[in-house]
Amino acid sequence: MNTGDESLALHRRKIYVSSVERSSHQKSKGFKVSARKLASRLQKLPPKADGAERFSYQMEGITKWDLGSSRTYYSVEPYEKFQEEEYKDSSLVPRLQDELWKAQSRIKELETEKIGSKENGIRNQRISWEENTDSLFDYLKEKFSKEREERKRANAENSMLKKKVLEMESTTTRLRRERDTLEKVCEELVTRIDELKVETRRIWDETEEERQMLQMAEMWREERVRVKLTDAKLSLQEKYEEMTWFVDELEKGLEMVREVGGVEVMMRLRRGELLIKNARSLEDAANDIDFEKFKFVSDDDN
Repeated sequence: MNTGDESLALHRRKIYVSSVERSSHQKSKGFKVSARKLASRLQKLPPKADGAERFSYQMEGITKWDLGSSRTYYSVEPYEKFQEEEYKDSSLVPRLQDELWKAQSRIKELETEKIGSKENGIRNQRISWEENTDSLFDYLKEKFSKEREERKRANAENSMLKKKVLEMESTTTRLRRERDTLEKVCEELVTRIDELKVETRRIWDETEEERQMLQMAEMWREERVRVKLTDAKLSLQEKYEEMTWFVDELEKGLEMVREVGGVEVMMRLRRGELLIKNARSLEDAANDIDFEKFKFVSDDDN
């Protein structure tokens, strides 16, 4: 045993000795014997020829008993019940020495049993620990294999996700470029549409202005033609009135010539009648003309 185990065993023995003293004091009526008194009395006894060292060794072994064992307690307890007068008898020394030897051998057996039990306990603990370790190792191995598989699966999924993310990024970049291009085209179209609107508005204004100018020119031409028609109508009426006056005068002159007579006069008379006839026909045609129906017709009306 190492130093720590010896200290612990010594401490336990002291505690047990004190408990034994208390129990022996309660059990024995009139027997007040303790281990210290027994040891002091044995030291005062004369030893054998070579028993001094043995006795000191035995006394040292008594203090190192494992008093926690029941067999040790029952092997020591009867000797504490001796009366104090019996220790004074020298005939008890050999018997006590034999008992000490027996106790020492018993102590050695107990220590051997204790060491064996400790070794067995340690062996059993080691076996159980090895079994637990093997089971734990198998469990950890299985767990590590599962974790390795899960890690491989996670790595594969991460690779797939990374690939998808890269594809999405490339698609996003392509769509962004297309959107930028489309925005530029739309901006150019908007600019062109604005320019066309301005140009269309300008052309519309110019066309409207030209239309107004043409309308004004058409009105002026219509007014001019209307004035000319009015002038022609008045002039024609004057000529008609003048022709009517001449025809009347010619008829009066022919009546006067018919009254005078003569061949030459008759020929001129016939010619004058012919002229009067033509003039009357023109007069009839002129009477059939309605000058109020004459009006200007523009190209738009056609």
